[in-house]
Amino acid sequence: MKRGNRGTRALAPITLAAVLTAAGPAWSQEIDRQAAVAAQALYDQATAEMDAGNFASACGKLEEVTRLVPDGLGAKMTLAQCYEAWGKLASAWAEFLRVEALAAKAGQAERATRAGEKAAELRPRLATLTIDVPEEVRGYPGLAITRAGVPLGQAQWGASVPVDKGEHEIVATAPGRKPWRAAAVVKADGEAVSVAIPALGRDAPAVAPATPRAASDAAATSRPPAARDVPPARGGAQRIAGLALGGAGAVGIGVGVIFGIRAMVKLDESNADGHCQGRVCDDVGYKPRKQAETAGDVSTVLLLAGGAALVGGIALFLTAPDPAGPRAYVGLGPRGISLEGGF
Repeated sequence: MKRGNRGTRALAPITLAAVLTAAGPAWSQEIDRQAAVAAQALYDQATAEMDAGNFASACGKLEEVTRLVPDGLGAKMTLAQCYEAWGKLASAWAEFLRVEALAAKAGQAERATRAGEKAAELRPRLATLTIDVPEEVRGYPGLAITRAGVPLGQAQWGASVPVDKGEHEIVATAPGRKPWRAAAVVKADGEAVSVAIPALGRDAPAVAPATPRAASDAAATSRPPAARDVPPARGGAQRIAGLALGGAGAVGIGVGVIFGIRAMVKLDESNADGHCQGRVCDDVGYKPRKQAETAGDVSTVLLLAGGAALVGGIALFLTAPDPAGPRAYVGLGPRGISLEGGF
């Protein structure tokens, strides 16, 4: 940490004005005044936070500066230095290479040389992650693999790729197969970590819900022969199916609400004390942020599925025929859906 502080103290006198002018005199014509003012303020705050050792927040602000000022090579250089001081060496290495290429294209030879030297200095210290995909798994139709939520193309399967230290969530999915997920943990600079995707188990086939007629036939078959001559009450099976489906939907909605509350709690936990700035999190904020995203996804699925099941159950129950004859009608009129009859 002391080494990082010495490096960042040297950045404090740098102003974003110098960063912008280094990109060429045309910058003022490409960026509106409000964006320039915001970028200057964020840059000043970021360099102060780097001096204080608050790299998670500083790097997040610098990422926004580079978005507001895409031609500002000085801001990109400072962002790379922030990543390095934060310990995100792979991110720093990639950013230095980006500055080297852009600076060379812009005719800024000195900056291109400096960025290239920094990238070369970091390269031997980078940790790597290899995701091995066996041939059997590669043959699954529609196979998709993500790392930290980012899709990985087939060219990256089995390739050794530089990564930052920390936890990297690997997820493999394929239609008709059970999803697989694991956390690849990179503990030290220069470490080589490998993860193998196992064979994905087959998903259990979905069982189609029994229709009222099928349920009635099954019930009649299960009764003793003497009882089969007694016809069941009309609509009884459909009402039971409606109650069951609606009850399942209500339970799903309740569980979805619980997961939604958990998602909000974990999101607040990840944002506490500046552990997460936007989508950039430090090692403390990363785990609760991932838990918040997972709980949010589960909540959304349960609420949608539960709502659909509840509505379907109500419709089944209300449209079941009455023992004395069909007396329920669902109509669509100019004022919406109407329900008429005796129940």
